[in-house]
Amino acid sequence: MKNIAVIDIGSNSMRVLVYEIYENNSFKIIDEEKRMTRLGQFIDENDNLSNEGIGKLLITLEFFKILCEKNDVVEIIVVATEAIRRAKNRDYILSLVKDKTNLDIRVLSGIEESAYGYITIKATMDIKDALLIDIGGSSMEITLMKDKKILNGVSLPLGSIPLTKLFPFDVPADKNTISAFKKFIFNEFDKLPWLKLAKNLPLIGIGGTARSIGKIHKKFIKYPLDLLHNYTMLFDEIKIIHEYVLNLNTNQKVKLKGLPRERSDIFTAPFSALVMLMNYCNCPAFRISQYGIREGVLYEKLLNKDLDNLDILDYSLNNILTNNDLNISHAEKIRDLSLVFFKYLEKPNYEFLELEYKLLGAAAKLHDLGISISIKHAYKHSLYIIINSLISGLTHKQILMLGYAIALSGKFDYKLSDEYKNILRKEEILICKKISIILCLAHKIDKYFYNSLSEVTIINQKDTFKLTLPKSSVKYMQDSLPVEMDESFKKCFNKKLSIIPL
Repeated sequence: MKNIAVIDIGSNSMRVLVYEIYENNSFKIIDEEKRMTRLGQFIDENDNLSNEGIGKLLITLEFFKILCEKNDVVEIIVVATEAIRRAKNRDYILSLVKDKTNLDIRVLSGIEESAYGYITIKATMDIKDALLIDIGGSSMEITLMKDKKILNGVSLPLGSIPLTKLFPFDVPADKNTISAFKKFIFNEFDKLPWLKLAKNLPLIGIGGTARSIGKIHKKFIKYPLDLLHNYTMLFDEIKIIHEYVLNLNTNQKVKLKGLPRERSDIFTAPFSALVMLMNYCNCPAFRISQYGIREGVLYEKLLNKDLDNLDILDYSLNNILTNNDLNISHAEKIRDLSLVFFKYLEKPNYEFLELEYKLLGAAAKLHDLGISISIKHAYKHSLYIIINSLISGLTHKQILMLGYAIALSGKFDYKLSDEYKNILRKEEILICKKISIILCLAHKIDKYFYNSLSEVTIINQKDTFKLTLPKSSVKYMQDSLPVEMDESFKKCFNKKLSIIPL
């Protein structure tokens, strides 16, 4: 294992994330820090970063380096975006930082900045075609992704700070202000003919503005899950929130639930630009990425070319297992056995689709997750960990189903709290129950026949699902299955479960 750090020098904020890296390229965040330096506001009329801005940069980097040293970091990667990129005294800044802190800053081009956002999306979301927007403090990156490849992209000097200078939105906006903003931003979009290829694609938002939109909407609807990554809103929902924000003055926005106080004065203009882009491209939905440049830098370092062939779900599951010190080989064994049972239970008219197959495989790998907290009530601990983890390639609903299925496999009558129950439909709860039964069966058989699973024979009959196991070991399995297993198996699969000795 080794610890590395990624420092992101943005125009609005500076952040450092310290990662513990494992031999299998899994990682865990062990420390992080953020400073709202707003370097973009310290670019003077000559496009130089002022002495005050340089002072903030140095002090923050010095502190970040101390934090890295305390965490035994062996490598620090430092990247900078528009504020440093734009500064005419950039070379002086880089030289001064090197002299004072011994840190080498890599100044990203606009295209490189958008590429790192794309890498993060590719590694954490199951989507092939989308339009990406990353609104930072000083710049806006727009990227068109088709078939998981970058088709086109641009970096515009229209971040939160410059947009707010042009359109402060410090009082409730009237029709003339909104019309002027639309005319201005549409004129910028008209300069990008390739945006025509983004028509009807979902928009994925990266950065603080996008995250704030999601947080506000979650507060509006009292969304019960703490997850933000991959949170999805329809365009009509976006418009409602936008109209609400347009009618607030600066003091009212400070009190708006979900909007960070430090972002309240530079939020409305970039939010409006995002809404206008959705309007311009007829984007039906908006997805939020909780992650961006920093994670893109990390994924590039860890995965590099492997990212093209990466199973993002399996990679994130292994990351969770590694972080919780669980045996990946054993987890894969449970997964393989569960999927064998699934294969035998499946029949032509049986409505187990690809999604259920995916959820069963994931649930089987994470079946022991809760014991990293405590064996007692491990099923409940598993649910909590899962709905608070990054699980790439699954929607929020699917992540909840995954956690609930594991909880049910430990206690068949486990009840979701009402706030979560309202997210799932009856048929989705039934899917969770089916997965939990298969998972429970695979887990118990593995536990009692750990070294002789090759001797398990499956006989799938019309009314009976028979498991033939070694006679010498069957006695140890007696009374190990939940008392509700027979009834639940019959109800879910319309078959009787029979376990018999050879």
